[in-house]
Amino acid sequence: MVSVEVVVPSGVFWAGEARSVTVPAVSGTLGILPRHQPVAASLTAGRVRLRTPDRPTAELRIGGGFVVVDQDEVTILADDATWVRAR
Repeated sequence: MVSVEVVVPSGVFWAGEARSVTVPAVSGTLGILPRHQPVAASLTAGRVRLRTPDRPTAELRIGGGFVVVDQDEVTILADDATWVRAR
């Protein structure tokens, strides 16, 4: 599992555990699994997919931003975020 935090200008939008995270990086779709190599990447507007323990897939739309992966922690700093598919 990875610990995920989605942060927007007003504060933490969502925080929890996920089996995997998929983000819309500028260079293409980036899939993040446990023990992922550390990375920082710019994000474009698009969908973030979270495979959480209690749901097959939760999706949110972001307006761009950055993602930082360090060990099993994923921080998504987004311009804005809205749920597309319930968490």
